[in-house]
Amino acid sequence: MMMKAGKAAGRYKSFSPAAKASAVLMMTQVIQKGIQILTSPVLTRLLTNEEYGQVTVFLSWYEIMFIFTGLGLAKGVFNNGMLDFCQDRNRFTLSLYLLSLTSTVLIGGTVLGFCRLVWNFTGLPLGLLIYLFILQAFESALDMWSMRQRFEYKYKALAAVTVAIAVLSPVCGIAAILKAPQNPAIADIIASRAVFLIVYLIILGVVIAKAKGKIKLSYWKYALKFNLPLIPHYLSLHILSHMDRIQIAAIAGEASAGIYSLAYGGATVVNLFWNSINASLIPWTYEQCRQRQFQRINYLTQQLMLGYGMICVVVMFLAPEIIALLAPASYYEGIYVIPSVIMGVFFVALYSVFANVVHYYKKPKYVMIGSCCSALLNVVLNAILIPVFGYIAAGYTTMISYLLQAVIDYAAVRKVETERIYNIRFFVMVSAAVTTIGIVLNFIYGDVLIRYGLLGIMLILLAVYIKKNRGLFIKLFKRGKTE
Repeated sequence: MMMKAGKAAGRYKSFSPAAKASAVLMMTQVIQKGIQILTSPVLTRLLTNEEYGQVTVFLSWYEIMFIFTGLGLAKGVFNNGMLDFCQDRNRFTLSLYLLSLTSTVLIGGTVLGFCRLVWNFTGLPLGLLIYLFILQAFESALDMWSMRQRFEYKYKALAAVTVAIAVLSPVCGIAAILKAPQNPAIADIIASRAVFLIVYLIILGVVIAKAKGKIKLSYWKYALKFNLPLIPHYLSLHILSHMDRIQIAAIAGEASAGIYSLAYGGATVVNLFWNSINASLIPWTYEQCRQRQFQRINYLTQQLMLGYGMICVVVMFLAPEIIALLAPASYYEGIYVIPSVIMGVFFVALYSVFANVVHYYKKPKYVMIGSCCSALLNVVLNAILIPVFGYIAAGYTTMISYLLQAVIDYAAVRKVETERIYNIRFFVMVSAAVTTIGIVLNFIYGDVLIRYGLLGIMLILLAVYIKKNRGLFIKLFKRGKTE
């Protein structure tokens, strides 16, 4: 055991700074998800399905509104600014935060001026709307600080802050529920987000101190010119991630939204794997595109998508166990949400593979077209199918929407690069296999012997796959290249 630990430590020390940051931040994400898994059974037993739905609807509206108030300033434009203004990063950070704060005050004031209309539309009471905008007024400070820590590979402080929030937020939320059982959903929202607010204010103090309170308004023009055209893209991504819960609450009720949200959260655990993979895949893809080594790109992405497809299928098989672990029996129907959500998550990985190439050629407008079309399709399909088939339909509408985005992004790859990069038939076959298995699983969840037998076969295939490709993936993660 000690020898294995020593080998692991030695291997970690040989990683590049970027790889070390990726490894630590992936472990941080695993810890975050682990804490969510540990606290979800507590929350789902303290809150009714409807109350749990109220919490998730608030968080969904929060994410969508933050696209407008935060202007997406902690995303791509911030990294660009870290490069373009590398000698003035402190003032750049504070300047962009103040731009975000100005936007929040203007939009928040306008919305609160029409609070009754907004309440009818969102279902959020005035008190929660005010709290929402207070949180958003300060969130960008943490988001920008976090992006800078990643950019500069200062992962230790970021990991510590992330884990602290992950621990304290649910603990405070649960304590508030126990103290205020007459209105537990609102108590959870206020207390759990108060932890974030305290951290926002501390980080804001650090940002102000480093910049010595000085800003440069020309950075506002720089940021707005870059980011305003991308707002539809950022909004579309958040609509795809959150609008289904809002529509379910409006059409089928908050109890259904609660069940769907829990199952959705359990299913997206597979995102941990892809986020880590893609963090190393992006720079490697850029380098191979620069060298026009398209066969390497095709081969590696085929292996990655095959392995990721296997992981997705394994998690689909475990849907009953996931729901049983996270919630009481009243949430059991959520097992039928998990396959469709995981199929959608698989298509997210597939479109990101194509989008990586499109971004290399600096043609993000094509990715934006895909995300906008997918978001519009998702909202329309939800409005049509949820009233007919119930909230379970939302998983399939999201899957179809992500599939459309993958198709559009592949078409974009063919447009920006005339030479064929990907063997699309392979990706179609893997996608078809994942989708078929996901659909069939809905009919065999009740047969434990058949399900466990097929799961055993999948685990053997996955073990063989990992053994065969282990060296290739270690090279990708360790050095950001493959020979």
